[in-house]
Amino acid sequence: MILILSTTHDDDTNVVMEHLANMGESCIRINDVDLFNGTTKIYYKISSSTSLTVENKLFGSVDLSQVRVVWYRKWGNFNKYKDLLDQNISNEMFQYLHSEYYGILKTILYFLNDKKWINHHSKINRLNKIEMLTIANNIGLKIPSTVIANNFDTENKDWITKAVNEGAVISHNQKKFPLMTVEYNNSTVSFFPSLFQQHIYKEYELRIFHLNGKNYPMAVFSQNDEQTSVDFRNYNQNKPNRFVPYQLPEDLNHKICQLMKACHMDTGSIDVIKGVDGKYYFLEINPSGQFRMTSYHCNYNLHYEMAKELKKMNDE
Repeated sequence: MILILSTTHDDDTNVVMEHLANMGESCIRINDVDLFNGTTKIYYKISSSTSLTVENKLFGSVDLSQVRVVWYRKWGNFNKYKDLLDQNISNEMFQYLHSEYYGILKTILYFLNDKKWINHHSKINRLNKIEMLTIANNIGLKIPSTVIANNFDTENKDWITKAVNEGAVISHNQKKFPLMTVEYNNSTVSFFPSLFQQHIYKEYELRIFHLNGKNYPMAVFSQNDEQTSVDFRNYNQNKPNRFVPYQLPEDLNHKICQLMKACHMDTGSIDVIKGVDGKYYFLEINPSGQFRMTSYHCNYNLHYEMAKELKKMNDE
């Protein structure tokens, strides 16, 4: 049996599950929020033969000891579900529930620890951008000049700033503010420690989906639009970027595979910039990044490839 640990709104999970159903593979899905709101019931018993059973309306009651393969897709972002709580809840109670929620998730992961995994939870949760950049630099991939500081003089050079871990969408006064990569100008004001990188002016950027030793690259011509030139996720729906399949230089292809192996990641979405200087700059890996865009624009059929990999592991 195949288990996918995901979230309710992840379309990539939906499409992979459709392929698995067409292949006749037994597959269940546990969304993190369904444990939070009780849609999926859990029963864990510690005894001479410890057991963990989950149940919901879609797949009934399942003993997770039957699981052979786990895909750690997207799982466990408690902050996304804060709106489900009483808005008058105290900060202390929120922190307590946060701690208890992650304790439950860790219990499930502990029970599944010895299964076959695509992206083992113990490896994925331990790396941040700085560690990835350090590993990439040691492998020989070129990276932008990178600084973490709380009072940073740019010396009149061009820099950008971004999240050290994952970006977020902040809600304030009934409005949402996505925290993306933005340009940073010289400042002498002290602030919260932040990540800065030299602004690499790009010829184009690459989004590369990696799956067990194979790369699927796509070029994004985001520099042609001022709105997307710094961060293509700042989508311009009226003037979409151009997306095309891409062939990586062999050395870059090899080093990216080395990097994924060194980071213990079986799959993920990698961001690379092709600078106007002709050099390739590694930026980051998102182990649970969306890959529908890369698949559809480039006809890679990545959801089918993922389903095939899960089936292969389940049949071994």
